[in-house]
Formats: sequence, structure tokens, C-alpha cells
Amino acid sequence: MSKLNGKVALVTGGADGIGAASAKALGEAGAFVFVTDINTEKAQQVADDIGVNAKALTLNVCEEENWKSVFSEIEKQFGELHILVNNAGGSGAGTIEGTSFDAYRNCMKLNVDSIFIGTQLALPLMKGKNASVINVSSIHGLRAAPHAAPYTAAKGAVTMLTKSVARYCADNGLKIRCNSLHPGYINTPQMLAWLDSQEDTEAATQALVSQHPIGFLGEPEDIASGVVFLASDDSRFMTGSELVMDGGFCL
Repeated sequence: MSKLNGKVALVTGGADGIGAASAKALGEAGAFVFVTDINTEKAQQVADDIGVNAKALTLNVCEEENWKSVFSEIEKQFGELHILVNNAGGSGAGTIEGTSFDAYRNCMKLNVDSIFIGTQLALPLMKGKNASVINVSSIHGLRAAPHAAPYTAAKGAVTMLTKSVARYCADNGLKIRCNSLHPGYINTPQMLAWLDSQEDTEAATQALVSQHPIGFLGEPEDIASGVVFLASDDSRFMTGSELVMDGGFCL
């Protein structure tokens, strides 16, 4: 029996990168997966790859009403949710002096507000279940990046919001665990596009690799394995914790 048989999962930002790899890994482990993304066409491709145990839904994680529609669909089809992977997010480059307040707020909205909304609305469908909320933060939720003040602030907030939710669920006797996951630099389409935009792609790649003592950048599937671990009973004694998968970046 697969470790996630009978579980219902929702993955945000599931159209590519870590989200797509996580959705596929959860499906392979036996869960039914709702693959959500603002890019419905690509989310559908991921759902098609998973097969009959997946469904694509359109979700702009910054819009509360959109979240409500998604959860209404899940409730209608299953009446419950066991796994929420808050993966959708985006970069927030810029120093404290070089970033506008609007840019800062947009970064917070995408990376933090979305997780607050999604988690708050997911809890009614998770209560009474052995459930898991997995918030994809970043190494920059643990280690500051002076060139990315908004992103560091946002991912740090994700780390502490995770702990608050974990303690709330525990204090109220809910069987819902909440943990954050902290990837290093990963070969996602977004990362590869950024590298391709650099004047010397090879030099930029090697500069990133050099910050990871393990000697290479991660793949989306590396992080997806952590998502499955946090979603399953293998991590049943973990809540409010940080799962760091960074190739040694934070050493």
C-alpha cells in the first residue's frame, strides 16, 4: 500500500518547478492531488501526467474568493482535505534602499498573505483528520539576503507563521501538523530563465553552485521528496519544524 492512499492533497503553484514535482510525487505516493495554479493549461498538463487521481483547478493565491471556490470544489468532491502544500510564491529582489514599498507589499502578498488565507480556509476541511500543512519557505527564511530584502522578510514571515499555526493546532487538540520546507537554489524553470538572462550564464551558475557545499544545485524532485515526507506519517512527530534541504547553503 502506498503511504498516502486515501489522502486528498492540494498543491499551489503546481504548474511547474517544485510545485509540479511535488504534485507528481504525492500522486505516486497514492494521494488524490488537486493541482492548482494561475496557469490553468500547464496545471492541467501536470494533472494529466499524474492520471485519474488528479484534477487541475485555477487558483490565484492572492485572491481570497478564488481560494474559496477551490475549497468549495474539494468539499463537494471529497468533503475533506489531508494535505495542503503552500508552494506558490515569487522572488522579491531589491535592497532596503532600492525597493519601493509597493514592490515590498506585492512580495508579501504573494509569499505570505496567500499562505495565511489558504491555511485559514483549509482548516475546516482538515479538522478531525491526520492532516499536514506544508509551507514552502526558503533558505532565505533562515538566512538573510541583503540583495533581496522583501523576499527575506516574506520567507522569514512564512517560517514564523508556520510555527504559530502548528502551536494553534496542537493547543486546540487538532490533529493537524504544520511545517516549513526550506530549499536551497533549485533548477526550476524560473531559476534557469534567470541564469540564461545573465551576461555569463556559466559563471553565474558556478557562483550559485559554489554557495552549496554539496557541490551542485538541487532538482525539483529533491524537494518533492521532502514534501512527501512531511505529508506522510513518517514525519508524525514533527510540527512547527523547518525541513532544510539546501545542499549545505546555511552551513
